[in-house]
Amino acid sequence: MTKNETATSVEEFLVWRSNLFQGLKARKETIIELLDALSSNQQAHSVVELSLNPLFRRDYNSLYRGIQEFLPTQTDPNYEQRIETLFSAV
Repeated sequence: MTKNETATSVEEFLVWRSNLFQGLKARKETIIELLDALSSNQQAHSVVELSLNPLFRRDYNSLYRGIQEFLPTQTDPNYEQRIETLFSAV
């Protein structure tokens, strides 16, 4: 991969990450840290093990809440828009 290709890939990744972050309603930092831990870990066999990754700087309780609150509630007035934003980012 050339320097230009690498720079383009990094830029695309940062745009994707920003779009995902904007699509999240609650626990944004927790979810991003969880994704970082997941992306950098090749040995974790459970979510609990991911919470021990240095890139996940929160406690297990935050991890559980982040997963639980990842999707907006169906009573959210912007539910459809938030789901569409999340799915387009993913």
